[in-house]
Amino acid sequence: MIRTVVLTAVAALAFTAPAQAAGVRVALAGKSTAQVEAEVTKAARTVCFRETRNETLSLDAYARCVKATTKVALDTFATAQVPSNSTLAAN
Repeated sequence: MIRTVVLTAVAALAFTAPAQAAGVRVALAGKSTAQVEAEVTKAARTVCFRETRNETLSLDAYARCVKATTKVALDTFATAQVPSNSTLAAN
């Protein structure tokens, strides 16, 4: 089971250099799906605010960043929750 997710704004911000990308670690152990979604969204808002505050159209960039970053993180989390074929074969 995945216990933490690291959010980076690189996935959502094509215009930001990877060296400038911010990250936030989110602990997921023992949390429900709704709690995971809330924590990921909160972390995405933090990361995206840092990354888009100096943009010309910062409000638009911030909204796009939060949406894309949250989607990527939740997709990654969902993929990690699916047992792999090797795990199923071992059982």
